[in-house]
Amino acid sequence: MATAHPVTVNESVEDLKRLYTKAAVHIRPRLKMLQYLSKGIYAIDALAAKTGASRNAVACWKRTYKTGGLTALCADKRGGDFRSGIDATGKEKIAAKLSDPKNAFTSFGQAQAWINEELGTDKKYHAINKYLKRNFGARLKVGRKSHVKKDETAVAAFKKT
Repeated sequence: MATAHPVTVNESVEDLKRLYTKAAVHIRPRLKMLQYLSKGIYAIDALAAKTGASRNAVACWKRTYKTGGLTALCADKRGGDFRSGIDATGKEKIAAKLSDPKNAFTSFGQAQAWINEELGTDKKYHAINKYLKRNFGARLKVGRKSHVKKDETAVAAFKKT
């Protein structure tokens, strides 16, 4: 059986408790692990059981703390770059295309092809779908079709009778 490697914790227990109360929910098990390490509990299985995390996560946290310290352990690396990559002029072109009654998009696939060709991007269908819904309120469901070239005077005369 492998021996547990001791890790020296540089922070005091009081500092760790104070950090624990202010930390985000996903950082708290890491700080709890440091508290147990400072008490002399080094086995990964025991730390995993006490923190509620997996063995692999605890081993990774120990390694991260050894190499980078508390700042590396508490670093929040979740999320990503969610910028759309479409600038203001591109957004204006899309708005003009959506508001044009004769040449508007009939599907999100058509919108994806037009945006990728016109703006020179390489966006996936799902990203275009969410972008158009979020920024322009675009929906795939449309009302009953009405001819764009219909005669408004004939419609008014029909409604009067």
